[in-house]
Parts: sequence; C-alpha cells; structure tokens
Amino acid sequence: MATRQSPVSRIVLTPVGQSEGLRFTEWLVVGVLGLAYLLSISQPLFAVQLHRTMLNHLPLALLGPALALHFLGVLAYRKALAWSEVFAVCWPLVLLGLYAITGSAVAKWELDIRETYLAFGVYLLLLPLFAALTFNGERVQQWAKVLVFLWVLASCAALAGELSRVKERETLHEIEYLVGSGFFVLYYVSRSAALKLLALLLLVGAAVINHKLTGYIVATMAVTHIVVMAGWRQLPRQWRGAYGLTAVVLTAALVAALTLLYFEYRIYLPSGNPDVRLTQYEAAWRQFIESPLWGNAYLEGSGEEYREAGRVLNIPTHSDVIDILKHGGLIGFGLFAWGYWKIFIVINRAVGLTRADTVLCAFLTGARFFQVTALITFAINPILLKGPFLIVIWGNLGLAFGVALASIRSARRAASA
Repeated sequence: MATRQSPVSRIVLTPVGQSEGLRFTEWLVVGVLGLAYLLSISQPLFAVQLHRTMLNHLPLALLGPALALHFLGVLAYRKALAWSEVFAVCWPLVLLGLYAITGSAVAKWELDIRETYLAFGVYLLLLPLFAALTFNGERVQQWAKVLVFLWVLASCAALAGELSRVKERETLHEIEYLVGSGFFVLYYVSRSAALKLLALLLLVGAAVINHKLTGYIVATMAVTHIVVMAGWRQLPRQWRGAYGLTAVVLTAALVAALTLLYFEYRIYLPSGNPDVRLTQYEAAWRQFIESPLWGNAYLEGSGEEYREAGRVLNIPTHSDVIDILKHGGLIGFGLFAWGYWKIFIVINRAVGLTRADTVLCAFLTGARFFQVTALITFAINPILLKGPFLIVIWGNLGLAFGVALASIRSARRAASA
C-alpha cells in the first residue's frame, strides 16, 4: 500500500516543470532572492535607493513564510536534515548573530536607541537556513543553473541602468561586488571564447563607467584571477607549485605597483571622501580601544557623529568590519572572521572537486570570488544594515555553502565506493 503524503509535503516535493527541477517552495525562495537583487540594484535601474524606503525589509517579510512552508513540508515528509554538518562550520556566525540580536534588543527596547544592529543579527541567522536548502545534495546542479542565471541577469540589468545614466556615474556604488561577480561567473560558465571575451569587456566596462575605486579593485581582482588560473590549468602538475609561488609574488608586486600609482595619480581617481571616512574610522577605533574585548556589546546605536559646517550629522562608520570591532569587540570580530573563513575554506575545497561539472564549478568559483569581493566592499562601505543587500550576501553565501557541502559529501562517497 502506497504511503500517503500530507498536502504540504506534496507542495514541497512536487517538481516544477520537470522531475529534476526545483520544487515549488524552492522557487518561492528564488523569487524572494530575485526581489532582493532588484531592490539592491534599484539605484542604477530607477535612480532611487529603494532600501531606504519602506521596502527595505520586504524580502525578509516574504522569505519567512517561504522558508517556513519549505521546512514544514520537509518535516511532513519525514526527511531528516543533518543540521550538525551545517552548524559545524557556521556556528561562529550564528553566535555573532545571537550576540548582535541580544545587545540590539536591549538597546532598542530598554535604552530607546532607534538605530541598532538588530537587522544585522537577524539576517545573519538566515545563512544556515539558506544552506539547508541545498546541502542535502538534491538538485545542486539545478540550483547552480538558476542562481547563475539570476546573478548574470542582475548584473546585466544593473549595467543597462548604469549606461542609461552614464552622465551621473557612481550608480553602481556599493554593488560593485555584485555586478562584477555576475560577469565573473559568466566568464567561467561560458564555453564560447566570444562569450568569455564579452564577459571580460562587460566586467571592465562596468568598473570604468562607474568610476569608483571599489569597482576598479573588483575588476582588477577578477582579471588577475582569470589570468593566473588560465596559466595554472595549462601547466603539468609538477610545475604548479613553482607557478603558484611565482603568481603570489607577481600578484603582490602588482598590488604594490597599483598602490603606488594610486597615490601618484589619485587626483584623477574618485576620492571616496577620505576626510569623512578617516574621521569616522578614528572615532570608531577609539571606542574599540576603550572596550577591546566585547566592544559596547551592541548596546549603542549605529553610526558616528560627524561635525560639518556647524552641523552634527549621524552617519555610518563607512566600514562594517570596523563596526564589528567597535560593537562586538575582539569576541565579535573573532566570531565573524572565523566563521567567514570556515565558509570560504569549504567553498574553495568544493571548487577543486567539481571541475568536471562546468556550471557547478563556475557557480562555486563565482561564489568564492563573491565572498572575497563582498568582504572588501563592506570593509570600506556600510552595507550590512540594508535588508536587500543582506539577503543577497547571506543568501548567496548560504546557498553556495550548502552546495559545497553536498559536493564534498558526494566526492567522499565516490572515493569510498
């Protein structure tokens, strides 16, 4: 006698379009991620930053029911979720999220502080939930295809918006990592030399038209990675060690040369408001020194006071990494650095194990690059309090982390068979 499934489990487990496709609830999550992309690139598309409006947390409001429906269906179908495998890697980030939520809740409802880091903590806890969507190993190729398509589509849309407002410039501010990573993954997923060349032109063109230092850094990293890896794959295994060492030395020399050129010709480059940034960095650093172990435990508001022309403005620190030091101290920073590094190691390992699958390897390679460039971006910009940005960052990292775990598990099984 066939086992009857509950209605919810049928919703989750019924294929959409074809037997190998994503499930209904998984498409709901993809739709929310697409909405977060749309809100993140609203500046080049619509000339308005929608994350500063009442739509800031709309993706989160829609994501909650979608994830709840998905996991309810999984439980109804009595499918076990090996959470221990996920938390064994991302537990430092989960602890940081709980740390930020606890301190920010006290600050908001007991100390009447309006601007807190509550959103940072809540969104950070989404990362293991995103990972749980993919780490069971089912449909990882389909997930990779859908996410690559969404990624490239968002990059092309943002670039089209930038071109339509080419006189304004800086329309890709704070999303350079997103746009650059999309064209970067397009390069690796393409089999045609013409498409690879097009991806490179789009990547470099977006940085030049936007004319922001972060964009130039992202583009330089992408081109360097492509050139180095192209040489690596052409060499016999016995020469790769020497090649890797040479590549590291030459990359360091390139960074030093570009740094010197920046200081020599910085008058022709975007300034990035160094006076404001350095003032904010100094103020945040002083607060960290006052309480280096646990910072202010997220009991104070976000932003710093900045005096200009007789006015006192409360503006962001312009570095989410320094903010983690300031609010979480060495404890918070240590949790963040350790968790972020552990995820990078997992994704990096999976890249080497999936080279036989072009799309899957391209997705993981792009996710690795995305993780590094996102870190660079929020190290010099304040983006980890903006809802859509947080969904895009933790969503992509969580899904890629889950795919990487599944790929590593599959490789282990193949090796032991």
